[in-house]
Amino acid sequence: KSGPPDLIQFLPFTDTNYIHFSGSDAYEYRHVSEIEFILSLVDSSTLNTLLPFIELFEAFSGWYRSYRFAQNINQQYQVAVIDTTVYYDSLEIPLRRSIHGKRLEDENLETAIGSFLCKKFVITSSINYLIILPDPLPPVAIPIVTSLDTIWIAPGNWIVKDVIPSTNIDLTIVNLGEYNIPGLKREIAANVTGIKQNIYENHTFNLHQNYPNPFNPSTKLKFTIKKNGYVLLRVFDVLGREIDKIVNGNLDKGNYEFNFDASALSSGTYFYILEFSETDSEFTNREIKKMSLIK
Repeated sequence: KSGPPDLIQFLPFTDTNYIHFSGSDAYEYRHVSEIEFILSLVDSSTLNTLLPFIELFEAFSGWYRSYRFAQNINQQYQVAVIDTTVYYDSLEIPLRRSIHGKRLEDENLETAIGSFLCKKFVITSSINYLIILPDPLPPVAIPIVTSLDTIWIAPGNWIVKDVIPSTNIDLTIVNLGEYNIPGLKREIAANVTGIKQNIYENHTFNLHQNYPNPFNPSTKLKFTIKKNGYVLLRVFDVLGREIDKIVNGNLDKGNYEFNFDASALSSGTYFYILEFSETDSEFTNREIKKMSLIK
């Protein structure tokens, strides 16, 4: 799973990595969908500023020799350094993306499917604004954003945990302000043998996509429950903070629709989570969906 750390337990299971091995090295395909997911978590005003930088990540898509298992412990190695240019309004912004890796000490990690002695890496990715100087002087790199991606790799299972802290983007060098991007966490959240039952065989309720979406300032949240039971419907922001508790009580089977009014909220991405139980003691089924408020 991957997503905001406080909501990861509710998100669907995914497997979107592209990996291949050569000797003691592992190559990883990095693609634009990574940054698109992160951008989906920010508010609309920030998103409008950062959208041109998707072009930057498109230019950087490709195979990278990210994980070097024979590398000496705590010795940094260069994965890639790429220069490109992004155009924003009338601005021409020369940028450099650099990726460096470091193998750390092996670490024992407890997961939902067992304990593993993991290979541990930290991948440092940075984007820098380049000040172009006259030849023969090299360009001067001014940091815009740096992210530290800590990764645990288990024998026979590949990545079992991946943590990226929240990151600050400083675009003041081009008069576009500073922005904060939420952190991401990927981990094994449940035993693999339970995925089919929990996700694909849910005959108890259906949570529908809100309408309209995107919305301003209100939207309809619809769901169907096929048995009488206890229902909890809540809304969260991208930091995992509960924004609203829309339903909290017993409902008869049937179709339901509730209005969610976001007049007091800022633009951005929000999650709504439906939980169901035939008793009020333990929720046995849950589903999550994402919605976008654009003001």
